[in-house]
Amino acid sequence: MTPLLHLRCGDDLRGRLQGAGIAGEYACFADPVCVGPAQDDGDLMTWLGMRARYVALHTGQDAAAVRQRLGREYAALNGLHRREAVWLWFEHDLWDQAALMRILSLLAEKRLLRGRLMLVPADGRRVFPALSDAELAALQPAPLSDLQIEQAAEAWAAFASPDPRGLDALSRRALALPFLAAALRRHLRDLPWTTDGLGETERRVLQAIADGVGDEAALFDAIHPADPVFHVTDLILRETVGRLRQGPNRLVMREGPLRLTPRGSAVLAGTDRHRPPPRFQAGVHVLPDPPWFWDPTQAAVVAGAGA
Repeated sequence: MTPLLHLRCGDDLRGRLQGAGIAGEYACFADPVCVGPAQDDGDLMTWLGMRARYVALHTGQDAAAVRQRLGREYAALNGLHRREAVWLWFEHDLWDQAALMRILSLLAEKRLLRGRLMLVPADGRRVFPALSDAELAALQPAPLSDLQIEQAAEAWAAFASPDPRGLDALSRRALALPFLAAALRRHLRDLPWTTDGLGETERRVLQAIADGVGDEAALFDAIHPADPVFHVTDLILRETVGRLRQGPNRLVMREGPLRLTPRGSAVLAGTDRHRPPPRFQAGVHVLPDPPWFWDPTQAAVVAGAGA
């Protein structure tokens, strides 16, 4: 049996745990599954190719190198049964919860891991790196129940589906993973809204630019702390701004400092509608005439004309 493993969707605790007196090895699962395409038919090779292309496109990295890194991270999950325990360091936000349900969907059938997958408790407000060494050392992980693992796998299947209504219904249930439902609903709010065609992150970006933010660094500083459930990264914001700069009806000026176009101002004011360029929101294909919307009045997913 090999030593305890700490698994997290980033490297921000790699140097902290040992300093806090927490023994064990560290592994990173860095596939940002909360953004981009997530159609999953169970073929890992197809999945890795799709995700590598997306990550490489939006980070400027070599696609083959990204494919190799992701392949190593996914392959490492197959060896977790050899660990005496696996501590899962995942917080309340969408980035972490999406990664957690992806990982658990792949481990759901591995009976040898039952009782050895331990979830480190998050407080629903602070990220783990913000805790002191003493606070980190005081955390007491609890073994995941069969129900928690099964619901995570169910959530992943709904997340990857082209029809978001199943995910909407699941997010309304009392789920055994304490932060999953709120994260799923935040994900759904990035579908185009019935009111203006914008997703929530897009609307936050436009509002920040309208308020005077002129560059990506200032945009990150304005948006990151303001969203308690989706802790966007600089790369997520860059991809969002890039979408809003696309096409003849762009909402943000193509070049130079961040500025709204007249159409961007009109969409933000509610006097025009955004027709989003094609993209994938997990399993859902977002199109200029969206097949699925988020209706803020009902707080629910509704079908568009193309559904």
